[in-house]
Formats: sequence, structure tokens, C-alpha cells
Amino acid sequence: MFIQCSDCDYKYIVNSADLKPDGRMVECANCNHRWYQEPLKSEEFLSSSVPKLSSEESGINELNKKNHEKDILNKEIKNLPSTVVREKKVSLLNTFLVIFMLVFLFFTFWAFRSYGTNIFVLVKFYINEFFFNLRLIIDDLAKIIYQILN
Repeated sequence: MFIQCSDCDYKYIVNSADLKPDGRMVECANCNHRWYQEPLKSEEFLSSSVPKLSSEESGINELNKKNHEKDILNKEIKNLPSTVVREKKVSLLNTFLVIFMLVFLFFTFWAFRSYGTNIFVLVKFYINEFFFNLRLIIDDLAKIIYQILN
């Protein structure tokens, strides 16, 4: 389940079993804010279809919650095993670069095709030429090293 610090809005993924049966005090790892976190109940998932409590019942429930929170504050607070959930922001620079590269590749292929040059044959030729020259250099170095050693 997700919980969120009310001070710094950090979000955490926690195991709901760690909060049961009555909830517990938790502490934010970012700002050290402490709050009482209650476990989600199945009724909360259907809150839109269930009528709300009257104001008298909710006032009594709030009083009970405050007393319960004071009791829990006296207990030792242990951090929950949790994972911080950071929302990733979109990088405008990366987006611009990707779009620019796609447009550049499109126009490059279009230009080569328009002028009758097959780019794949050209690339293959340059790769073969590179490896041919590399083999010549390595052979020459091997002959020089052989002559030095003998």
C-alpha cells in the first residue's frame, strides 16, 4: 500500500500487514515527521457507495483516535520496512534530443534515397575498408616486432 508524508509529500510503499491491526506511528525518512498511519480497511475502498457517519459519531471517533494516538506516541517508534517512491520528471532536453535525432535520421535517409545513393552499400564499403586497413597495420606491426626480436 502507498502512504505519504503530509509534510514533504514523500511517498512510500509499505506492507499493509505492518500496519495491522490498529495502525502505528510512522516516521518519514526524508523530513523525520511522525504521524499515525491507520491500515486501509475494506470499507474505505467502497467509500463512495457507503454513507458517511453523522457528526456526533464522528466526534466520538475522533476523540477515541486522539486517545489511541497518545498511547501509541508513548511507545517506541520503529521505521517501517518501506521503499521511497520518487516520481520521475520528464527531461525536456532528452525529449528534444530524441526528436531531433529521429528527424535527422529521417532526412538523412530521404536525402540519400533521393540522390540515388544506397546508404547501406556505402556503409558496408566503409566498414570493410576500415577492417582491411586495420589488418594491414597489424601485419606491419607484427613484421616490425619480429625484425626487432630476431
